[in-house]
Amino acid sequence: MKVKDIMTKDVIYATLPNNRRFVLELFKRYGISAVPVLKDGEVVGIVTRKDILRKIEEDQLALLMTPNPVTVQADDPIEKVVEIFVNNPFHRLPVVEGKKLVGIVTVKDLIRLIAELGIDKPIRDYVTYSAVCVWEETPLNIVGEIMRLSNSEICPVLDSNAHLVGLIDEKIMLTETLIEEFIEQTQYASSSDTDDAWTWDGIRDYTIKYFEISVVKLPKEPVKNFMKKPVYVYPQTSVAKCAKEMIKNDIDHMPVLDAHDRLIGMVNDKNIIKALIEK
Repeated sequence: MKVKDIMTKDVIYATLPNNRRFVLELFKRYGISAVPVLKDGEVVGIVTRKDILRKIEEDQLALLMTPNPVTVQADDPIEKVVEIFVNNPFHRLPVVEGKKLVGIVTVKDLIRLIAELGIDKPIRDYVTYSAVCVWEETPLNIVGEIMRLSNSEICPVLDSNAHLVGLIDEKIMLTETLIEEFIEQTQYASSSDTDDAWTWDGIRDYTIKYFEISVVKLPKEPVKNFMKKPVYVYPQTSVAKCAKEMIKNDIDHMPVLDAHDRLIGMVNDKNIIKALIEK
């Protein structure tokens, strides 16, 4: 199977020259978090929601984007895409023919493929047997700090009996509206005479991947008021069924429970796509 068999062909993209506001409008209008950047019809960069936050002082798209992104050819085998995703932090790849953009392929596309192929191997070999959890009464702003410090994209939420009762992820906390509000407020903040932890200068030197959760003043209400309903799998659950649940619930990390319904770990999308190579 080749990349062109699973890629999205109608790609939303931006062109140079352009600015941050245009990109944010694309993100909001189409419900996406990244777009390839073209110049004269060729891919020259990619810009993500995180780029917007990490480069708050920039307005021009040429300075916001990551230049010369990794790309794949439409005729490349799926195995090549899996290898790239497993060994790199990104979740999407522009697809080109020569240098012209013809599509985009994501980790989620591979998860859909796994579900369609019906791979019945159990997920136990792909589980990370650890997880950063929070109590359901923990204030959301504290949960944000826990996720920032632990570099966690998602946290299982437990009740007082240590039972899984929900999930909280960065998608819940960090909306496009909050991003816009943060940018607008920060643009007019002084960068020379303040050390406020909520301003850009207060967090710009953080190297933790998901620091952006901390730059928004999250509510102090309990996390149970914001969490998703719990979804989970067991070690013997097939990779295909796990993939279907990920797609259905729009999550990248799935809690794993034991025979006594105790949380024992997490399985993420980049782990289970390895099944495509092994198959």
